[in-house]
Amino acid sequence: MARPLHVYVHVPFCARKCPYCHFYNLGHDDGREAVWLDGLAREIALHREAEAFDGARLATLYWGGGTPSLLGPEAFERAADLLLGIAPRSHRLEWTLELNPGDATRDRLRVWRDRGVNRISVGAQSFDAARLEFLGRTHGPETAREAVCAVADAGFEEVSLDLIFDLEVPGVSPAWRRRTWARDLAIAFSLPITHLSLYGLTIESGTAFDARARAGERLTASDAAYAAEYHATCRAARRAGFEHYEVSSFAKPGHRARHNAAYWTGAPYLGLGPAAHSFDGVRRWANVSSLTCWAEALATGGDPRAFVELLTPLQRELETLYLGLRRVEGIESDHVLLGGPAEAVARALVREGMLVERDARLACTERGFLLLDGMLERIADAASASFDKVPGRP
Repeated sequence: MARPLHVYVHVPFCARKCPYCHFYNLGHDDGREAVWLDGLAREIALHREAEAFDGARLATLYWGGGTPSLLGPEAFERAADLLLGIAPRSHRLEWTLELNPGDATRDRLRVWRDRGVNRISVGAQSFDAARLEFLGRTHGPETAREAVCAVADAGFEEVSLDLIFDLEVPGVSPAWRRRTWARDLAIAFSLPITHLSLYGLTIESGTAFDARARAGERLTASDAAYAAEYHATCRAARRAGFEHYEVSSFAKPGHRARHNAAYWTGAPYLGLGPAAHSFDGVRRWANVSSLTCWAEALATGGDPRAFVELLTPLQRELETLYLGLRRVEGIESDHVLLGGPAEAVARALVREGMLVERDARLACTERGFLLLDGMLERIADAASASFDKVPGRP
């Protein structure tokens, strides 16, 4: 039986870098686009020589970035040829492309759909003008709405939407923040979407927001406001008939993101392009975060990777624990890390209403999802007593 192949390709171009974004990206022009395409062809050939695609069927293909929707039509077609030629396609291939709302033209959408893209992820982030300005987005509220409708009208049955919460927009009241978030949710679930990805604003090192935060500016709301907005999202999703199937993901029944689910179940995946990450089950690696260095390494027979990490047995078990508890299905009650001292911690978490046990599995409650990181630290600290060294978070 052919093994499923999950491929992520990093398209590193953006019209403008958002102040909260820590992903590698750079400005878009024809010259850089050509360098990226040549590098992509060489990287695929390198993996083909290593027999990475032998016996595989392409199950999911995810174009992220950056802004994949910035690619010109010729670049899109060449990249599509390269990527779809990696391996025979599964009859249920999920092909996702991330879309900036301003790029949702009728011609682009038609080309993508006709080529085989069947899932669009719309990076709306908000439907409020002040919130969008705070986030440095180049589109307005109406553009975001129109983009979602245009995607659905173009015939895409899988339409995902990104929203960001926990924003401390300068000069606004807590009541305004609650109202605008409620309005964002109402608009989102009134649109023809099948999936919602929720992101709490995180201040990442090296970003413009990081510099502002270090200068003393408060950019994220209080813990109480964070929790209130998270719970409000869960309630709104339930009313709209969406499943809360992962800590930050909601979908209509039958419309879960299969590519993301591969990450969460610990399946191997291959990342292509500068800064892309890969995992083969025991090793994790990432390409260099430089289009020039990545392309030059591939052109000269060098190694385009920035690092390769061999996971220890402890790290692998911690990863299965962390990824499992992110999902509504949870983990087996007899998971190896839940023996010994950690078992008492797990039982305490059940009593505290953060975990629930059913069908010999432990899963997060809504409160557990909200406090997942702290809960995992408690389990990991207790589990470390059974290993030679204290685990770090994988």
